[in-house]
Amino acid sequence: MAKNKKVLVTGFDPFDGDAVNPSAELLVWLRDKEFDFEVKTLQLPVSFQKCFVILEKEIKFSNPSHVILTGLAKKRIELTVERIGINWMDARIPDNEGAQPLSQKILPEGADGLFSTLPVEQVIAAANAAGCPTKLSTSAGEYVCNYLLYRFLSAHPKLPGTFLHLPGASDYERVYEGIKAIVEVL
Repeated sequence: MAKNKKVLVTGFDPFDGDAVNPSAELLVWLRDKEFDFEVKTLQLPVSFQKCFVILEKEIKFSNPSHVILTGLAKKRIELTVERIGINWMDARIPDNEGAQPLSQKILPEGADGLFSTLPVEQVIAAANAAGCPTKLSTSAGEYVCNYLLYRFLSAHPKLPGTFLHLPGASDYERVYEGIKAIVEVL
């Protein structure tokens, strides 16, 4: 394991009327686990205006070696590893501050898409080996999750990172174990 390995894992506040967001609960779960390296957690607001600003401050403060962004995709049935962030917002619902950008670029002069800077196949294999059904996704959507991924990849093209979408589930223990395996394999 790299001596200077420091993994930053983020999750989001509840949104869309939910009382809990399992990506935020993941952060609490991870804090109770033992690692041979530093794991830092950060809960972000479901806000187009604020999520990246807060992430950027934490990256500058803690200087992580890897970044794992997480969020909830209720209709998915397995953990999904995002391959690409797209330069597009088309929010089906307002964020937690009432913003609802429709049919517009995130960065007007930015590339149409930016690829994850982690070895996604290795990440998927680690989560599957831990008993968490995991697959590759080529769409992080057009909401705050994709916005955060695209802004992160645009600002930090050499910092290894990606976005993981947690599925809708009644029990998240296997999903959290899969994410722990991902954090360990980096």
